[in-house]
Amino acid sequence: MENASLILPILAILVPIYIYVRHDRKIKNQEKKLNDYQLKKFELEDIENKKAQIKGNIITNGGRGVLKVFNTGKSTAHNIRLELLSKPEGIIGLEFDPFAMLNSQESTETSFFLAEGHTSTLKVKYTWNNSYKEDNEFIQVLTI
Repeated sequence: MENASLILPILAILVPIYIYVRHDRKIKNQEKKLNDYQLKKFELEDIENKKAQIKGNIITNGGRGVLKVFNTGKSTAHNIRLELLSKPEGIIGLEFDPFAMLNSQESTETSFFLAEGHTSTLKVKYTWNNSYKEDNEFIQVLTI
């Protein structure tokens, strides 16, 4: 009888301690997962902040065209090169010398002339360097 009366108070103390330890372990696991997720998110944001993204657009007006090359990324692009992957039939004077740098949201333009029967699209490959990686590439088909 005395043993039974001793068991109840001991259980009354041990059960809440067990529940607390178990609950605390769950919370610590969740905190670790959240911390890992936040660290990964910060690392990805840091990488994105180091990347530049070069794209282009062609604007035509009669027999004249303008290739506008712009940086939509968050970092400065350096040593921007352009290579035509398709034949520029009927396009006169489209030359793009390597460009030293384009800051984020900046652009540069190069003009050219269009002959009758010119090609309707141009396949262009942009290559550039940024603080994340050297020789980034982006291939784009531009409609004339």
